[in-house]
Amino acid sequence: MDVMVLMENSTPSSRLAARHGLSLWLKTTGGRRVLFDMGPDKGFLANAHVLGVDVTSADLAVISHGHYDHGGGLPAFLDACAVTGRSVPVYVREHAFEGHVSGTLAHHHDIGLDPSLASDPRVRVVGERCDLVAGLMLFSTARRAHPTARSNARLLMWGADGGLVPDAFAHEQSLLVEDDGRRILVSGCSHGGILNLMDAAEGLLGAPLDAVVAGFHLMDPSGGTVEDAEATRTLARELAARPTRYFTFHCTGTDAFALLRDTLGDRVTYLHVGSRATI
Repeated sequence: MDVMVLMENSTPSSRLAARHGLSLWLKTTGGRRVLFDMGPDKGFLANAHVLGVDVTSADLAVISHGHYDHGGGLPAFLDACAVTGRSVPVYVREHAFEGHVSGTLAHHHDIGLDPSLASDPRVRVVGERCDLVAGLMLFSTARRAHPTARSNARLLMWGADGGLVPDAFAHEQSLLVEDDGRRILVSGCSHGGILNLMDAAEGLLGAPLDAVVAGFHLMDPSGGTVEDAEATRTLARELAARPTRYFTFHCTGTDAFALLRDTLGDRVTYLHVGSRATI
């Protein structure tokens, strides 16, 4: 599988724009094309054009969870598809369009998706598991045997009674790819904990993962530095114990990546806007 980063927090190129968010272009050896996340705005479309990618040629698109930095570009994508006359299905998890905020009960701001798009016929809402086509599966897990990000505590949802409640991330989904004999997990922010997602993926596969392409949510969103250095080192040791190669970006942060690399060495790679990797 080939991975190209259309949007991420940083870029080494003056021709490409960086935003806090994520968008990936995935292409399997069998020719399946997947747009995974769409960044915070239409910027991923401009980057795609520079990189020679026509995102409207995707066989399908996925939004990993209901936060704007992963699905804020959805209106622009739907408009671009309409211009070309293509109808690309966009898969979202249940609850993705519900109200999501960041902060505290007293002080918070909206980080959700445009709820008016939930009724668009191109948007397909799925449950805990969805087999897309051969070799591509969406899945979710409520398993929390391993720790999740501390900053999850600042992420809330509007409850049925109109009050704010902790976000359990029932709106998060990951993509499992079986491609040319390789087993690959693709996740946006891994709010549910990357080890929990890996456990669930390996349970579905009945075998270890060859590669993980994911944000690990190790960055303090307010300061941009590593959230918990010791927890990051512990995670690195657990990741190293598995026979897996890691590609990360966005919410992992470069400080946490440096700690991961201390343990994982060249088994972990940081991907910026414009980065390409073949797995």
